[in-house]
Amino acid sequence: MRNNNSERKSLKIVIKAQILSRNNAILNRRLEDYLRQLEQKVQELTISLGQIETRLQEEIEQNQEARATFQRLKQELQNLATIDSLTQIPNRRRFDEYLNQEWDRLTREQEPLSLLLCDVDFFKRYNDTYGHQAGDSCLRIVAQTISRTAKRASDLVARYGGEEFTVILPNTNLSGAIKIAEAIQQQIENLQILHPQSDVSEFVTVSIGVVSQVPTLNDSVENLIAKADRALYLAKAQGRNRVVVAE
Repeated sequence: MRNNNSERKSLKIVIKAQILSRNNAILNRRLEDYLRQLEQKVQELTISLGQIETRLQEEIEQNQEARATFQRLKQELQNLATIDSLTQIPNRRRFDEYLNQEWDRLTREQEPLSLLLCDVDFFKRYNDTYGHQAGDSCLRIVAQTISRTAKRASDLVARYGGEEFTVILPNTNLSGAIKIAEAIQQQIENLQILHPQSDVSEFVTVSIGVVSQVPTLNDSVENLIAKADRALYLAKAQGRNRVVVAE
Protein backbone atom coordinates (compact mmCIF):
# COMPACT_ATOMS: atom_id res chain seq x y z
CA MET A 1 0.00 0.00 0.00
CA ARG A 2 2.84 2.31 0.78
CA ASN A 3 4.26 1.77 -2.67
CA ASN A 4 0.92 2.54 -4.27
CA ASN A 5 0.58 5.76 -2.29
CA SER A 6 4.08 6.75 -3.20
CA GLU A 7 3.45 6.05 -6.85
CA ARG A 8 0.25 8.05 -6.82
CA LYS A 9 2.00 10.98 -5.21
CA SER A 10 4.78 10.79 -7.73
CA LEU A 11 2.27 10.57 -10.56
CA LYS A 12 0.44 13.63 -9.24
CA ILE A 13 3.69 15.53 -9.04
CA VAL A 14 4.57 14.56 -12.60
CA ILE A 15 1.12 15.52 -13.84
CA LYS A 16 1.29 18.85 -12.04
CA ALA A 17 4.73 19.46 -13.46
CA GLN A 18 3.50 18.68 -16.97
CA ILE A 19 0.50 20.99 -16.52
CA LEU A 20 2.74 23.72 -15.15
CA SER A 21 5.14 23.24 -18.03
CA ARG A 22 2.33 23.50 -20.57
CA ASN A 23 0.95 26.58 -18.81
CA ASN A 24 4.40 28.13 -18.79
CA ALA A 25 4.79 27.39 -22.49
CA ILE A 26 1.42 28.96 -23.24
CA LEU A 27 2.30 31.94 -21.06
CA ASN A 28 5.67 32.30 -22.76
CA ARG A 29 4.07 32.22 -26.21
CA ARG A 30 1.54 34.83 -25.16
CA LEU A 31 4.30 36.94 -23.66
CA GLU A 32 6.34 36.63 -26.86
CA ASP A 33 3.30 37.58 -28.93
CA TYR A 34 2.67 40.56 -26.68
CA LEU A 35 6.31 41.65 -26.89
CA ARG A 36 6.24 41.37 -30.69
CA GLN A 37 3.06 43.44 -30.85
CA LEU A 38 4.55 45.96 -28.44
CA GLU A 39 7.75 46.20 -30.50
CA GLN A 40 5.70 46.69 -33.65
CA LYS A 41 3.71 49.46 -31.96
CA VAL A 42 6.93 51.12 -30.83
CA GLN A 43 8.28 50.99 -34.39
CA GLU A 44 5.04 52.42 -35.76
CA LEU A 45 5.05 55.20 -33.15
CA THR A 46 8.71 55.95 -33.87
CA ILE A 47 7.97 56.28 -37.58
CA SER A 48 4.90 58.42 -36.85
CA LEU A 49 6.85 60.68 -34.49
CA GLY A 50 9.58 61.07 -37.11
CA GLN A 51 7.01 62.10 -39.69
CA ILE A 52 5.45 64.57 -37.25
CA GLU A 53 8.88 66.01 -36.46
CA THR A 54 9.61 66.41 -40.17
CA ARG A 55 6.29 68.20 -40.74
CA LEU A 56 6.89 70.46 -37.75
CA GLN A 57 10.35 71.35 -39.02
CA GLU A 58 8.92 72.15 -42.44
CA GLU A 59 6.23 74.34 -40.85
CA ILE A 60 8.85 76.13 -38.73
CA GLU A 61 10.95 76.83 -41.82
CA GLN A 62 7.87 78.01 -43.71
CA ASN A 63 6.94 80.29 -40.79
CA GLN A 64 10.47 81.70 -40.71
CA GLU A 65 10.31 82.36 -44.45
CA ALA A 66 6.88 83.95 -44.05
CA ARG A 67 8.16 86.11 -41.19
CA ALA A 68 11.17 87.21 -43.24
CA THR A 69 8.90 87.99 -46.19
CA PHE A 70 6.58 89.97 -43.93
CA GLN A 71 9.48 92.01 -42.51
CA ARG A 72 10.80 92.69 -46.02
CA LEU A 73 7.40 93.85 -47.26
CA LYS A 74 6.96 95.97 -44.14
CA GLN A 75 10.31 97.65 -44.78
CA GLU A 76 9.44 98.20 -48.44
CA LEU A 77 6.15 99.84 -47.45
CA GLN A 78 7.95 102.03 -44.94
CA ASN A 79 10.45 103.04 -47.60
CA LEU A 80 7.64 103.89 -50.00
CA ALA A 81 6.14 106.14 -47.34
CA THR A 82 9.32 107.91 -46.21
CA ILE A 83 11.97 107.62 -48.97
CA ASP A 84 12.07 109.76 -52.12
CA SER A 85 11.98 107.38 -55.08
CA LEU A 86 14.31 109.45 -57.26
CA THR A 87 17.12 110.36 -54.87
CA GLN A 88 16.69 107.54 -52.31
CA ILE A 89 16.94 109.96 -49.40
CA PRO A 90 14.13 110.84 -46.95
CA ASN A 91 11.13 112.59 -48.50
CA ARG A 92 9.02 115.55 -47.38
CA ARG A 93 6.84 113.37 -45.18
CA ARG A 94 9.84 112.03 -43.26
CA PHE A 95 11.24 115.56 -43.03
CA ASP A 96 8.04 116.82 -41.41
CA GLU A 97 7.96 113.92 -38.94
CA TYR A 98 11.57 114.26 -37.89
CA LEU A 99 11.56 118.06 -37.65
CA ASN A 100 8.53 117.99 -35.35
CA GLN A 101 10.11 115.23 -33.29
CA GLU A 102 13.37 117.14 -32.83
CA TRP A 103 11.56 120.43 -32.20
CA ASP A 104 9.66 118.84 -29.30
CA ARG A 105 12.78 117.16 -27.89
CA LEU A 106 14.95 120.27 -28.08
CA THR A 107 12.17 122.41 -26.62
CA ARG A 108 12.35 120.20 -23.53
CA GLU A 109 16.15 120.17 -23.47
CA GLN A 110 16.55 123.84 -24.48
CA GLU A 111 19.24 123.01 -27.04
CA PRO A 112 19.66 124.61 -30.51
CA LEU A 113 18.07 123.31 -33.69
CA SER A 114 19.36 124.40 -37.09
CA LEU A 115 17.74 124.04 -40.50
CA LEU A 116 19.19 124.47 -44.00
CA LEU A 117 17.17 124.93 -47.19
CA CYS A 118 19.19 124.28 -50.35
CA ASP A 119 18.18 125.06 -53.93
CA VAL A 120 20.06 124.00 -57.08
CA ASP A 121 20.77 127.21 -58.99
CA PHE A 122 19.11 127.62 -62.40
CA PHE A 123 18.03 123.98 -62.39
CA LYS A 124 15.24 124.52 -64.93
CA ARG A 125 17.83 125.73 -67.42
CA TYR A 126 19.90 122.62 -66.70
CA ASN A 127 16.88 120.41 -67.38
CA ASP A 128 16.03 122.29 -70.57
CA THR A 129 19.61 121.99 -71.81
CA TYR A 130 20.41 118.38 -70.96
CA GLY A 131 16.99 116.76 -70.60
CA HIS A 132 15.12 115.20 -67.70
CA GLN A 133 17.31 112.10 -67.41
CA ALA A 134 20.40 114.24 -66.92
CA GLY A 135 18.41 116.43 -64.54
CA ASP A 136 17.39 113.40 -62.48
CA SER A 137 20.98 112.21 -62.39
CA CYS A 138 22.12 115.64 -61.23
CA LEU A 139 19.58 115.65 -58.39
CA ARG A 140 20.68 112.18 -57.26
CA ILE A 141 24.33 113.26 -57.17
CA VAL A 142 23.51 116.46 -55.28
CA ALA A 143 21.39 114.53 -52.76
CA GLN A 144 24.16 112.03 -52.05
CA THR A 145 26.76 114.79 -51.76
CA ILE A 146 24.69 116.69 -49.20
CA SER A 147 24.10 113.44 -47.29
CA ARG A 148 27.83 112.75 -47.14
CA THR A 149 28.47 116.25 -45.79
CA ALA A 150 25.78 116.29 -43.08
CA LYS A 151 26.67 112.82 -41.88
CA ARG A 152 25.98 112.66 -38.14
CA ALA A 153 23.48 109.99 -37.13
CA SER A 154 21.14 112.69 -35.84
CA ASP A 155 21.31 114.80 -39.03
CA LEU A 156 18.61 114.31 -41.64
CA VAL A 157 18.91 115.26 -45.31
CA ALA A 158 15.63 115.20 -47.24
CA ARG A 159 14.29 116.14 -50.63
CA TYR A 160 11.97 119.04 -49.90
CA GLY A 161 10.51 119.19 -53.40
CA GLY A 162 11.74 119.62 -56.98
CA GLU A 163 15.35 120.82 -56.84
CA GLU A 164 15.15 121.83 -53.16
CA PHE A 165 16.77 119.90 -50.34
CA THR A 166 16.66 120.43 -46.61
CA VAL A 167 19.04 119.53 -43.80
CA ILE A 168 17.94 119.16 -40.17
CA LEU A 169 20.81 119.69 -37.72
CA PRO A 170 19.77 118.93 -34.12
CA ASN A 171 21.95 120.20 -31.26
CA THR A 172 23.75 122.51 -33.70
CA ASN A 173 24.25 126.23 -33.13
CA LEU A 174 24.41 128.90 -35.82
CA SER A 175 28.17 128.77 -36.36
CA GLY A 176 28.02 124.99 -36.74
CA ALA A 177 25.13 125.27 -39.20
CA ILE A 178 26.98 127.88 -41.29
CA LYS A 179 30.03 125.62 -41.37
CA ILE A 180 27.93 122.72 -42.70
CA ALA A 181 26.17 124.96 -45.25
CA GLU A 182 29.46 126.30 -46.61
CA ALA A 183 30.88 122.77 -46.78
CA ILE A 184 27.82 121.64 -48.78
CA GLN A 185 28.17 124.59 -51.13
CA GLN A 186 31.84 123.82 -51.71
CA GLN A 187 31.34 120.07 -52.15
CA ILE A 188 28.61 120.63 -54.76
CA GLU A 189 30.78 122.99 -56.78
CA ASN A 190 33.71 120.57 -56.49
CA LEU A 191 31.62 117.98 -58.35
CA GLN A 192 32.17 120.13 -61.46
CA ILE A 193 28.88 119.15 -63.06
CA LEU A 194 28.88 121.32 -66.18
CA HIS A 195 26.12 123.93 -66.31
CA PRO A 196 26.90 126.43 -69.09
CA GLN A 197 23.44 128.02 -68.78
CA SER A 198 24.10 129.14 -65.19
CA ASP A 199 24.66 132.85 -64.59
CA VAL A 200 26.94 132.27 -61.57
CA SER A 201 29.31 129.45 -62.51
CA GLU A 202 30.19 127.04 -65.28
CA PHE A 203 29.27 124.24 -62.87
CA VAL A 204 26.17 123.30 -60.87
CA THR A 205 25.93 125.33 -57.64
CA VAL A 206 23.48 125.73 -54.77
CA SER A 207 21.97 128.57 -52.76
CA ILE A 208 21.38 127.90 -49.07
CA GLY A 209 19.22 129.55 -46.42
CA VAL A 210 20.22 128.95 -42.80
CA VAL A 211 18.25 129.35 -39.58
CA SER A 212 19.20 128.35 -36.04
CA GLN A 213 17.38 128.80 -32.76
CA VAL A 214 16.52 127.19 -29.45
CA PRO A 215 12.90 125.98 -29.82
CA THR A 216 10.32 127.32 -27.37
CA LEU A 217 6.68 126.67 -26.63
CA ASN A 218 5.87 130.16 -27.91
CA ASP A 219 7.30 129.43 -31.36
CA SER A 220 6.59 126.76 -33.99
CA VAL A 221 8.13 124.51 -36.61
CA GLU A 222 6.25 126.47 -39.27
CA ASN A 223 8.01 129.68 -38.25
CA LEU A 224 11.38 127.93 -38.36
CA ILE A 225 10.73 126.75 -41.92
CA ALA A 226 9.47 130.20 -42.93
CA LYS A 227 12.68 131.80 -41.65
CA ALA A 228 14.84 129.34 -43.58
CA ASP A 229 12.71 129.92 -46.67
CA ARG A 230 13.15 133.69 -46.42
CA ALA A 231 16.90 133.25 -46.05
CA LEU A 232 16.95 131.06 -49.16
CA TYR A 233 14.93 133.68 -51.04
CA LEU A 234 17.50 136.32 -50.09
CA ALA A 235 20.36 134.06 -51.19
CA LYS A 236 18.76 133.75 -54.62
CA ALA A 237 17.87 137.45 -54.78
CA GLN A 238 21.44 138.43 -53.94
CA GLY A 239 22.85 136.47 -56.86
CA ARG A 240 22.69 132.77 -55.91
CA ASN A 241 25.61 130.43 -55.14
CA ARG A 242 25.80 131.70 -51.59
CA VAL A 243 24.81 131.04 -47.97
CA VAL A 244 22.46 133.51 -46.24
CA VAL A 245 21.50 133.40 -42.56
CA ALA A 246 17.97 134.23 -41.44
CA GLU A 247 17.69 137.39 -39.36
